[in-house]
Amino acid sequence: MKSKFLLSISIILFLSGSSVAQINNDTSKRVAVSLDSFLFRLMVDYVSADTLVLNISEFEKNNISHLGEEHRLVIPILANPGVYEQDNSSYDKFLPSVYHKEVTHGSPFLIPLYVPGLVVTRSYGIVNKKEFLYNYDKVTGNLLLKKDKESPIAVDRELVNSFCLKLDKGGYIFMRVPLISSNEFFQVINKGSKYSCYKLFKNIFINANQKTNGYITDGKDYDEYQDIETYYMVDERKEEWAIFELTRKSIKKTFASQIHAINKYFKDHRYDVITESVLANLVEELNK
Repeated sequence: MKSKFLLSISIILFLSGSSVAQINNDTSKRVAVSLDSFLFRLMVDYVSADTLVLNISEFEKNNISHLGEEHRLVIPILANPGVYEQDNSSYDKFLPSVYHKEVTHGSPFLIPLYVPGLVVTRSYGIVNKKEFLYNYDKVTGNLLLKKDKESPIAVDRELVNSFCLKLDKGGYIFMRVPLISSNEFFQVINKGSKYSCYKLFKNIFINANQKTNGYITDGKDYDEYQDIETYYMVDERKEEWAIFELTRKSIKKTFASQIHAINKYFKDHRYDVITESVLANLVEELNK
Protein backbone atom coordinates (compact mmCIF):
# COMPACT_ATOMS: atom_id res chain seq x y z
CA MET A 1 0.00 0.00 0.00
CA LYS A 2 2.87 2.30 0.91
CA SER A 3 4.66 1.65 -2.39
CA LYS A 4 1.49 2.48 -4.36
CA PHE A 5 1.18 5.74 -2.43
CA LEU A 6 4.80 6.68 -3.22
CA LEU A 7 4.28 5.80 -6.87
CA SER A 8 1.24 8.09 -7.02
CA ILE A 9 3.26 10.95 -5.51
CA SER A 10 6.06 10.36 -8.05
CA ILE A 11 3.63 10.46 -10.97
CA ILE A 12 2.02 13.67 -9.68
CA LEU A 13 5.41 15.30 -9.19
CA PHE A 14 6.50 14.23 -12.69
CA LEU A 15 3.34 15.63 -14.25
CA SER A 16 3.74 18.86 -12.30
CA GLY A 17 7.35 19.14 -13.43
CA SER A 18 6.30 18.52 -17.04
CA SER A 19 3.68 21.26 -16.79
CA VAL A 20 6.24 23.73 -15.44
CA ALA A 21 8.68 22.76 -18.20
CA GLN A 22 5.95 23.19 -20.79
CA ILE A 23 5.07 26.63 -19.42
CA ASN A 24 8.74 27.64 -19.44
CA ASN A 25 9.15 26.38 -23.02
CA ASP A 26 6.04 28.25 -24.14
CA THR A 27 7.25 31.42 -22.43
CA SER A 28 10.70 31.12 -24.00
CA LYS A 29 9.13 30.58 -27.41
CA ARG A 30 6.91 33.65 -27.04
CA VAL A 31 9.88 35.76 -25.94
CA ALA A 32 11.93 34.54 -28.91
CA VAL A 33 9.08 35.30 -31.32
CA SER A 34 8.68 38.78 -29.82
CA LEU A 35 12.42 39.45 -30.14
CA ASP A 36 12.44 38.18 -33.73
CA SER A 37 9.51 40.44 -34.58
CA PHE A 38 11.13 43.47 -32.95
CA LEU A 39 14.48 42.91 -34.66
CA PHE A 40 12.81 42.25 -38.00
CA ARG A 41 10.93 45.55 -37.71
CA LEU A 42 14.23 47.23 -36.83
CA MET A 43 15.82 45.93 -40.04
CA VAL A 44 12.76 46.94 -42.10
CA ASP A 45 13.06 50.48 -40.76
CA TYR A 46 16.81 50.47 -41.43
CA VAL A 47 16.55 49.49 -45.11
CA SER A 48 13.50 51.70 -45.64
CA ALA A 49 15.27 54.90 -44.63
CA ASP A 50 16.35 56.79 -47.76
CA THR A 51 19.36 58.40 -46.14
CA LEU A 52 22.18 56.93 -48.21
CA VAL A 53 23.51 57.93 -51.59
CA LEU A 54 25.44 54.92 -52.84
CA ASN A 55 24.93 55.54 -56.58
CA ILE A 56 24.73 51.82 -57.22
CA SER A 57 22.89 52.38 -60.48
CA GLU A 58 25.69 54.68 -61.67
CA PHE A 59 28.26 52.07 -60.65
CA GLU A 60 26.49 49.41 -62.68
CA LYS A 61 26.06 51.74 -65.66
CA ASN A 62 29.74 52.66 -65.67
CA ASN A 63 30.98 49.12 -65.08
CA ILE A 64 31.54 48.57 -68.82
CA SER A 65 31.38 44.87 -69.58
CA HIS A 66 33.67 44.89 -72.61
CA LEU A 67 36.68 45.76 -70.46
CA GLY A 68 36.99 42.06 -69.71
CA GLU A 69 36.89 40.74 -73.25
CA GLU A 70 39.69 38.49 -74.41
CA HIS A 71 40.87 38.04 -78.00
CA ARG A 72 43.20 35.13 -78.63
CA LEU A 73 44.63 33.36 -81.66
CA VAL A 74 43.95 29.65 -81.33
CA ILE A 75 43.69 26.49 -83.38
CA PRO A 76 40.58 24.29 -83.52
CA ILE A 77 41.27 20.84 -82.03
CA LEU A 78 39.34 17.76 -83.16
CA ALA A 79 37.46 16.47 -80.10
CA ASN A 80 34.92 14.16 -81.75
CA PRO A 81 34.25 13.31 -85.39
CA GLY A 82 33.28 16.59 -87.01
CA VAL A 83 33.44 18.53 -83.71
CA TYR A 84 36.30 20.88 -82.84
CA GLU A 85 37.05 22.62 -79.56
CA GLN A 86 39.13 25.73 -79.10
CA ASP A 87 42.64 25.32 -77.67
CA ASN A 88 43.89 28.58 -76.18
CA SER A 89 47.38 27.33 -75.40
CA SER A 90 49.03 28.48 -78.61
CA TYR A 91 48.55 30.66 -81.65
CA ASP A 92 51.44 29.67 -83.92
CA LYS A 93 50.16 26.30 -85.09
CA PHE A 94 48.69 25.33 -88.42
CA LEU A 95 45.48 27.16 -89.46
CA PRO A 96 45.05 29.42 -86.45
CA SER A 97 41.71 31.17 -85.96
CA VAL A 98 40.53 34.10 -83.88
CA TYR A 99 38.72 33.10 -80.67
CA HIS A 100 36.68 35.77 -78.91
CA LYS A 101 35.94 35.07 -75.26
CA GLU A 102 33.45 37.42 -73.64
CA VAL A 103 33.70 38.79 -70.11
CA THR A 104 32.22 36.52 -67.44
CA HIS A 105 28.45 36.88 -67.18
CA GLY A 106 26.75 37.16 -63.82
CA SER A 107 28.41 37.39 -60.43
CA PRO A 108 28.74 35.34 -57.25
CA PHE A 109 27.91 38.48 -55.27
CA LEU A 110 24.42 39.80 -54.62
CA ILE A 111 25.44 43.46 -54.98
CA PRO A 112 28.20 44.97 -57.19
CA LEU A 113 29.81 46.72 -54.19
CA TYR A 114 29.95 46.50 -50.39
CA VAL A 115 27.20 48.36 -48.55
CA PRO A 116 26.20 49.25 -44.96
CA GLY A 117 24.09 46.84 -42.97
CA LEU A 118 22.90 45.48 -39.65
CA VAL A 119 23.74 42.04 -38.26
CA VAL A 120 21.75 40.25 -35.56
CA THR A 121 23.73 37.56 -33.75
CA ARG A 122 22.39 34.23 -32.52
CA SER A 123 22.30 35.70 -29.00
CA TYR A 124 20.16 38.62 -30.31
CA GLY A 125 22.98 41.14 -30.21
CA ILE A 126 22.96 43.90 -32.86
CA VAL A 127 26.10 44.81 -34.79
CA ASN A 128 25.80 48.30 -36.26
CA LYS A 129 29.19 49.82 -37.08
CA LYS A 130 29.63 52.51 -39.70
CA GLU A 131 33.07 51.21 -40.70
CA PHE A 132 31.64 47.76 -41.54
CA LEU A 133 30.42 47.12 -45.09
CA TYR A 134 28.73 43.94 -46.26
CA ASN A 135 27.84 41.80 -49.25
CA TYR A 136 26.34 38.36 -49.75
CA ASP A 137 28.06 35.46 -51.53
CA LYS A 138 25.40 33.54 -53.46
CA VAL A 139 27.75 30.61 -54.13
CA THR A 140 28.66 29.82 -50.52
CA GLY A 141 25.66 31.47 -48.81
CA ASN A 142 28.01 33.46 -46.57
CA LEU A 143 27.72 37.03 -45.33
CA LEU A 144 30.86 38.94 -46.35
CA LEU A 145 32.37 41.69 -44.23
CA LYS A 146 34.78 44.41 -45.36
CA LYS A 147 36.37 46.96 -43.05
CA ASP A 148 38.07 50.05 -44.46
CA LYS A 149 40.60 48.95 -47.09
CA GLU A 150 41.09 45.46 -45.69
CA SER A 151 40.28 42.35 -47.71
CA PRO A 152 36.75 40.97 -47.22
CA ILE A 153 36.18 38.03 -44.91
CA ALA A 154 33.31 35.57 -44.55
CA VAL A 155 31.47 36.03 -41.26
CA ASP A 156 31.11 32.84 -39.21
CA ARG A 157 27.58 31.83 -40.20
CA GLU A 158 27.04 30.03 -36.91
CA LEU A 159 27.15 33.40 -35.13
CA VAL A 160 24.59 35.11 -37.37
CA ASN A 161 20.82 34.91 -36.96
CA SER A 162 19.79 37.54 -39.52
CA PHE A 163 21.15 40.55 -41.37
CA CYS A 164 20.19 43.31 -43.78
CA LEU A 165 22.03 45.10 -46.57
CA LYS A 166 21.20 48.77 -47.18
CA LEU A 167 20.95 50.21 -50.68
CA ASP A 168 20.38 53.83 -51.62
CA LYS A 169 16.70 52.91 -52.07
CA GLY A 170 15.51 49.99 -49.95
CA GLY A 171 17.64 46.91 -49.38
CA TYR A 172 17.69 43.20 -48.58
CA ILE A 173 16.81 41.35 -45.38
CA PHE A 174 18.06 37.81 -44.79
CA MET A 175 17.18 35.52 -41.92
CA ARG A 176 17.24 31.92 -40.84
CA VAL A 177 14.00 29.97 -41.25
CA PRO A 178 14.52 26.82 -39.13
CA LEU A 179 11.21 25.36 -40.31
CA ILE A 180 12.70 25.11 -43.83
CA SER A 181 16.44 24.82 -43.15
CA SER A 182 18.50 25.82 -40.14
CA ASN A 183 21.71 26.30 -42.15
CA GLU A 184 20.59 28.74 -44.85
CA PHE A 185 19.91 32.45 -45.02
CA PHE A 186 16.64 33.26 -46.80
CA GLN A 187 15.81 36.63 -48.28
CA VAL A 188 12.55 37.92 -46.83
CA ILE A 189 9.95 38.79 -49.47
CA ASN A 190 7.20 39.36 -46.89
CA LYS A 191 6.86 38.24 -43.30
CA GLY A 192 3.52 38.15 -41.49
CA SER A 193 1.54 36.49 -38.72
CA LYS A 194 -0.33 34.20 -41.12
CA TYR A 195 1.90 33.80 -44.16
CA SER A 196 5.52 34.55 -44.99
CA CYS A 197 7.42 34.32 -48.26
CA TYR A 198 11.15 33.84 -48.70
CA LYS A 199 13.67 33.39 -51.48
CA LEU A 200 16.75 31.17 -51.36
CA PHE A 201 19.71 32.12 -53.55
CA LYS A 202 22.00 29.53 -55.08
CA ASN A 203 24.66 30.27 -57.67
CA ILE A 204 26.74 27.94 -59.84
CA PHE A 205 29.75 28.59 -62.07
CA ILE A 206 29.55 27.34 -65.67
CA ASN A 207 32.67 27.27 -67.86
CA ALA A 208 32.61 28.51 -71.45
CA ASN A 209 31.80 25.55 -73.71
CA GLN A 210 31.96 26.89 -77.23
CA LYS A 211 32.62 24.32 -79.96
CA THR A 212 32.90 24.54 -83.71
CA ASN A 213 33.21 22.22 -86.72
CA GLY A 214 34.73 24.98 -88.81
CA TYR A 215 31.38 26.12 -90.16
CA ILE A 216 28.91 26.08 -87.27
CA THR A 217 29.64 27.38 -83.78
CA ASP A 218 27.74 26.05 -80.81
CA GLY A 219 27.78 26.79 -77.08
CA LYS A 220 28.70 29.86 -75.05
CA ASP A 221 31.94 31.80 -75.45
CA TYR A 222 31.85 33.12 -71.89
CA ASP A 223 32.07 31.81 -68.35
CA GLU A 224 28.91 32.37 -66.36
CA TYR A 225 27.69 32.61 -62.78
CA GLN A 226 24.12 31.36 -63.02
CA ASP A 227 21.54 32.19 -60.35
CA ILE A 228 19.12 29.57 -59.06
CA GLU A 229 16.30 31.20 -57.09
CA THR A 230 13.74 29.19 -55.11
CA TYR A 231 10.62 30.70 -53.54
CA TYR A 232 9.08 29.42 -50.32
CA MET A 233 5.72 30.01 -48.68
CA VAL A 234 5.36 29.42 -44.93
CA ASP A 235 2.01 28.96 -43.24
CA GLU A 236 2.93 30.40 -39.84
CA ARG A 237 -0.10 29.01 -38.01
CA LYS A 238 0.19 25.46 -39.33
CA GLU A 239 4.02 25.58 -39.36
CA GLU A 240 4.07 24.21 -42.91
CA TRP A 241 6.01 25.34 -45.97
CA ALA A 242 5.90 24.81 -49.72
CA ILE A 243 7.98 25.70 -52.77
CA PHE A 244 6.32 27.67 -55.54
CA GLU A 245 7.13 29.55 -58.74
CA LEU A 246 6.56 33.18 -59.54
CA THR A 247 3.49 32.52 -61.70
CA ARG A 248 -0.23 33.00 -61.14
CA LYS A 249 -0.91 29.26 -61.52
CA SER A 250 1.72 28.23 -58.98
CA ILE A 251 0.70 30.91 -56.47
CA LYS A 252 -2.95 29.86 -56.67
CA LYS A 253 -1.99 26.23 -56.07
CA THR A 254 0.28 27.09 -53.15
CA PHE A 255 -2.25 29.38 -51.44
CA ALA A 256 -5.21 27.12 -52.26
CA SER A 257 -6.85 27.76 -48.89
CA GLN A 258 -7.00 31.47 -49.78
CA ILE A 259 -8.13 31.01 -53.37
CA HIS A 260 -11.00 33.53 -53.16
CA ALA A 261 -8.72 36.28 -51.86
CA ILE A 262 -6.07 35.32 -54.44
CA ASN A 263 -8.55 35.45 -57.31
CA LYS A 264 -9.81 38.85 -56.17
CA TYR A 265 -6.30 40.22 -55.94
CA PHE A 266 -5.36 38.96 -59.40
CA LYS A 267 -8.61 40.35 -60.81
CA ASP A 268 -7.82 43.76 -59.34
CA HIS A 269 -4.25 43.53 -60.72
CA ARG A 270 -4.93 41.63 -63.93
CA TYR A 271 -2.37 43.58 -65.94
CA ASP A 272 0.46 43.32 -63.42
CA VAL A 273 3.47 41.19 -64.27
CA ILE A 274 4.12 38.81 -61.37
CA THR A 275 7.20 40.20 -59.67
CA GLU A 276 8.50 39.95 -56.12
CA SER A 277 6.91 43.30 -55.34
CA VAL A 278 3.52 42.05 -56.51
CA LEU A 279 4.03 38.87 -54.46
CA ALA A 280 4.92 40.91 -51.37
CA ASN A 281 1.80 43.04 -51.76
CA LEU A 282 -0.34 39.94 -52.23
CA VAL A 283 0.99 38.31 -49.06
CA GLU A 284 0.46 41.60 -47.24
CA GLU A 285 -3.23 41.40 -48.20
CA LEU A 286 -3.48 37.78 -47.02
CA ASN A 287 -2.03 38.73 -43.64
CA LYS A 288 -4.71 41.32 -42.91
